[in-house]
Amino acid sequence: MVSKILEKLVTFKSLSMNHAENKKALNYISSQLKGLPVYIKLFESNSFPSLTITTKKTKKPKLWLQGHFDVVSAPSKLFKAKYKGSKMFARGVYDMKYATACYIQLLKDLGSDLPKYDFGIMITTDEEIGGFNGVAKLLDSGYSSKLCFLPDGGESWCFQESSKGILQLKVEAKGKSAHGSRPWEGENALEILFSFLEEVKLLFPKEPCGDRSHYHKSINIGKIEGGVSTNQVPASAIANLDIRFTPEENSAKIFSNIKMVAKRYKNVVVNKIIDEPSTKADKENGYVKLFSKIVFDKFKIKTGFTKSHGSSDARHFAKHKIPTVLIRPEGGNIHSDTEWIDIKELNKFYEALKEFVTQISK
Repeated sequence: MVSKILEKLVTFKSLSMNHAENKKALNYISSQLKGLPVYIKLFESNSFPSLTITTKKTKKPKLWLQGHFDVVSAPSKLFKAKYKGSKMFARGVYDMKYATACYIQLLKDLGSDLPKYDFGIMITTDEEIGGFNGVAKLLDSGYSSKLCFLPDGGESWCFQESSKGILQLKVEAKGKSAHGSRPWEGENALEILFSFLEEVKLLFPKEPCGDRSHYHKSINIGKIEGGVSTNQVPASAIANLDIRFTPEENSAKIFSNIKMVAKRYKNVVVNKIIDEPSTKADKENGYVKLFSKIVFDKFKIKTGFTKSHGSSDARHFAKHKIPTVLIRPEGGNIHSDTEWIDIKELNKFYEALKEFVTQISK
């Protein structure tokens, strides 16, 4: 059963930077496929392990089933599944180890019939920190497909229609140090930085914005550093900004506007850390319609569409012009201590996935 596989998978403390644990997990997954007619490869990029499993000896199957195995930090107690009714609770249970559990079950169920199909499974361990050593690295090295199925977006049987892009910036402000008792003799870099950030925030909608969906560009001041001691005027200060933008907005324009503000501050420098695109799905995509039909025919579930404030590895597939289908069953509270998935809905999801894969990859 998928739930039993998932119970085991959540026991791995697979934080993105825990390379040893992630490699251990991928080796465990490989061991579960022993004897099956598949091609298994383990990769590493900057110590981040990734795993590919294909039914043909190829880097370009018709379909990739993709999932990330890494999770965000959590107390040790969350790495053991607990139940309340039909809900399973654990770190990573919904984001997104349930997908890997489905993939393992799929390979086992198809068994000796696997050579009749042309699909691959791609499991990576760095999505939570950008996916640059996982999906991005594999795609850049020649891995491809006609379609990617990635259940790391959408909510409660709704397809992800679009997701926001990511623009992360580093802001550095310079001042002049002086004794804390004589601040007039110095120039406080933190105060310069604060003034700059207040101006930059005016370029974004103010919250509460009045829009319940909040589907607009946003800015988060995620980290500020400055100063050496309390009794010294800081000579330098740094802030890290996390900006999200919709497909209708442009990161180059956002960055240009922020740089214009910086020009009014002689001692402020702004540099990009990450500039990753937003994604927008084709709602009329035939694969979307097929999965929707399967779900309705089997379970009378009507699918819908939703928009995401976050991002996923789908953007890496988009760069290579590979369409991606993102949808998942009932679950929620990602990255919290009460992350959950509904097991009854997970079983339905698995049955729909199996039908979908066997139809399009035969």
